[in-house]
Amino acid sequence: MQPFEKLKDRLNDALEKIEISLETELENRENESSLESLISENEGLKRQVDSLKAELSNLKEAREQEKKELQSLYDQLSAALAASGETV
Repeated sequence: MQPFEKLKDRLNDALEKIEISLETELENRENESSLESLISENEGLKRQVDSLKAELSNLKEAREQEKKELQSLYDQLSAALAASGETV
C-alpha cells in the first residue's frame, strides 16, 4: 500500500507544480498586456503633450504680436498727445 501512497504524493506534487506554472504564465501574460496598455497610453500622452506645447508656442507668439500692437498704439497715442501738449 505504501508504494501507492508515494505515487499519489508524487502525482499530487507534480499537479501542484503544473498548477503553479500555469498561474505564473497567466500572470505574466496579464502583466505583459498591462504593460502594453501602459506603453500605448504613455505614447498617447506624449502626443498630447507635444500638441499642447505647439499650442502654447502659438499662444505665446500671438501674445507677443498683441504686445507689439499695444505698444505701437501707445506710442502713437503718446506722440499725438505730445503734439497737442498733453502728457500720458
